[in-house]
Amino acid sequence: MYPYLFGVERLPMYGILLAVGLLSAVLLFKIICNVKKVDDKTYSFYSLLAIVSIALGILGAALFQAFYDMIELYTTQKILKFEFSGLTFMGGLITGVVSFVLGTFIFAKGQVKRNFFECASYAAPCIVIGHMFGRLGCFCAGCCYGKRTNSFLGMQFPGDPYKVYPTQLFEVIFLAVLLAVMLVLLFKFKIHKPLLPIYGCSYAVYRFLIEFIRGDSRGTFIPGLTPSQFQVILLALAAIALAVLVYRFNIIPFSKAPDPAPNPKKRRAAENAAPESAEHISAPDYGVDTPNDENSQEPHSETGLSEPND
Repeated sequence: MYPYLFGVERLPMYGILLAVGLLSAVLLFKIICNVKKVDDKTYSFYSLLAIVSIALGILGAALFQAFYDMIELYTTQKILKFEFSGLTFMGGLITGVVSFVLGTFIFAKGQVKRNFFECASYAAPCIVIGHMFGRLGCFCAGCCYGKRTNSFLGMQFPGDPYKVYPTQLFEVIFLAVLLAVMLVLLFKFKIHKPLLPIYGCSYAVYRFLIEFIRGDSRGTFIPGLTPSQFQVILLALAAIALAVLVYRFNIIPFSKAPDPAPNPKKRRAAENAAPESAEHISAPDYGVDTPNDENSQEPHSETGLSEPND
């Protein structure tokens, strides 16, 4: 619809809106952590991990899209060819989430690791806002459109003589509503535990249904299901399982992570320093003279008592 900013080919709207979405996600995460008073060490770790996960997610989005295209090409033309041609959100989401969890499992320690679920919940609305801008980019680029229709909801994209469902805009509206609900729960009702299950279940239901009117074929991974429909079924099951663990069994991921063991070298150094420091401790001075020899003693009477002063 509007592929280039000001008509300049070097300024593709898809890339610009994708960048705006990523920056918005990072900024929203910072705002939420500031409001919720997340400590600096935890924020620094998870913000850095989120940036790495986003980068890996973009790579995963490209790999999944190339895999979809390979399936479609082989299905229609019996040609087996793997090449990069775009991005797909579900591929990026799967890769990014796996990277975020694995990064926490491997690198986080102590209290930072125990804060995983809270910070992951804070990241959920950030994913939504980034996705929302990404779908606007899809609309501008004219990709991820719906099937042909004569409905009043249909729109005509450049180069296509027929009206199609603007599924990108449907998704933008859905994500905007979902974002508002999540922020209300987080800031007004001050709860974060349901955010991840709500996001997983609601997006899974929406995406499963919208696939029936999507017009861009991406092959068939499971007979009768598009690749995205199969993936969101797994997403919904994971979200339900998480909700059961949290609300039924009160099991929070990584909530019982132990504190890191002290460094052996530092511990030995501390133990060796302790006796040395004890040897240098002098007796406290209370302002009373301590007798050193017999000459320093006060004269005493034969009874052993000092003479009283008149």
